[in-house]
Amino acid sequence: MALAGMRGKVLSGIKWNTISVVATKSTDFLVMLILARLLVPEAYGIVGMAMLVVGILEVVSDMGLYNALIQKKEDELTEVRYSSALWFLLVVSLLLVLCFFLFISPAGAAFYNEPRLVPILNALSIYLFFNISSIIPRVILTRKLNFKSLVTITFLGTAISSVAAVVMALLGFGVWSLVTKYIAGSGVILVSYWVKVGWSPKFVFRKDVLLDMAGYSVYTQLNNVLHFLRKNLDYLIIGKLVSSHLLGIYTLAFMLSLTLKSQLYSIFNKVFFPVYSKLQDDPEKIKMYYLQTMRMTAIITFPISVLFIGLAEEIVLFFFGAKWLEAASPLRILSVAAMIFAISGTPAEVLKGIGKPSVSFYLNTINTFVIALPLIYFGQKYFGIDGVAYAVCIHYTTSRIAFHYFMKKYIHITDLEVMYALKDPALAALVMLVIIYLITLVGMAVLVELLVAGIIGGLVYLMFFLDDLKQGIKLIKKY
Repeated sequence: MALAGMRGKVLSGIKWNTISVVATKSTDFLVMLILARLLVPEAYGIVGMAMLVVGILEVVSDMGLYNALIQKKEDELTEVRYSSALWFLLVVSLLLVLCFFLFISPAGAAFYNEPRLVPILNALSIYLFFNISSIIPRVILTRKLNFKSLVTITFLGTAISSVAAVVMALLGFGVWSLVTKYIAGSGVILVSYWVKVGWSPKFVFRKDVLLDMAGYSVYTQLNNVLHFLRKNLDYLIIGKLVSSHLLGIYTLAFMLSLTLKSQLYSIFNKVFFPVYSKLQDDPEKIKMYYLQTMRMTAIITFPISVLFIGLAEEIVLFFFGAKWLEAASPLRILSVAAMIFAISGTPAEVLKGIGKPSVSFYLNTINTFVIALPLIYFGQKYFGIDGVAYAVCIHYTTSRIAFHYFMKKYIHITDLEVMYALKDPALAALVMLVIIYLITLVGMAVLVELLVAGIIGGLVYLMFFLDDLKQGIKLIKKY
């Protein structure tokens, strides 16, 4: 594909995935505001425990086939791969639902010493079945770089599930309103994917075709499992060693500070993994996209993180109420972690795209078990949820440094190029933080302080990127 054509696909993908993030996250935030007022922190904690069990099984269940199918080049066996993978995944998902009712749900409840988890986990097994069943149509749409359809479907699922959750919370269903949100969203997305993709599987199953992808999929799958564990060790340890109340408090802080980071990473993962796969023999073009992604992520993430760092107490108190005020301190710390993560670009997607998933696997193994696990455990033991947040900052830093080393090795990126890409966002964030701090010294009412500090700080930040903003608007209109 010509560079101009690829650029158009990339920009179109970024545009539509950004629209998805803005639409879905705005909806999610409004729903979070409503549910946080209606529910207690314990409800979030209990569902958080359940989603850890469901999440790890969801990661394991796709056997790395999603990434392997995207990475494989189109050939005469493509349709056979899709069909074989679909039948395999359907069997796996049905077996998992059965296992939930037989022993996974009781085991999860016993691990957390929380009997209320059994019916919740049984219900969430349906969410798992829906998600696994949607993998193949999602692969097909992703390979076609049909991001507009992916975005539309995701928002539809978010909107319908959010309405259902709020209605159930208002009717007094408590924790089940959150469970319903997951199940309804995944169900709507599943049906919409299959309607949109217009593909019918063949009644064929070839074991050799699946085994042919095993060399790639094994490493990507192990890496996905490790990434999930590293990303959720804090939830696991807090839920196991402390209480559902504190897990709910930490969950709110994490969702506020790191959701934007996660969604941006998801955008660039969806867009750039198939792009990197197509450009796997051209490291210079990969480096160009990698640096642009790094700069873009920093520009978007830094101002939100600075707002949370400077105004954590005010934001939590005004939007969520006094019962959530304990979340302010970890929110501030985790916002620093979000900035650390944002400056690294998309290194894991580069490694997958160029056929080096084993490198990510070994890096994540070391960072998960040698660095993250002991740091989070001792952080929680001696310093509570603030200690966990500090541990997240440290292991994000070590992970990003390690990935940067391999970016230098495989796509020949330099420290100077990285510094140049990040200098403007870093300077703008520093100026914005100083302005917010000075405004808070005046001593205004909470709402006034939020408005004045947020608006003035945000406008000053934007002044650094007027040219980028104008260019971005032109590209959005074009693509």
